[in-house]
Amino acid sequence: MPVPLVPEISLHLAHESVPLWQKTEEELGEIGLPPPFWAFAWAGGQALARYVMDHPDVVRGKRVIDLASGSGLVGIAAMKVGAKTVLAADIDAFSAAAIAINA
Repeated sequence: MPVPLVPEISLHLAHESVPLWQKTEEELGEIGLPPPFWAFAWAGGQALARYVMDHPDVVRGKRVIDLASGSGLVGIAAMKVGAKTVLAADIDAFSAAAIAINA
């Protein structure tokens, strides 16, 4: 689905955020896994991705690290506008799968 503030980028995201969040809070919390931050395009990430898309010179030709990348939105924006390389890093192992699908 297109990201609201960055419609140039489409991500595979959760459609029903509240039920997913509640279910994972209950079940994943029991086994010590974090909530699914990778399943949403958070406002801060959308704003940063929008900035990168509107100001490509900040990343063009440069190496970029997208920390706490979640769905990979900011890293994807950086690649779209010409970053030399992007490393998307997150502590959640499921985030890596989400980033691979979204990229």
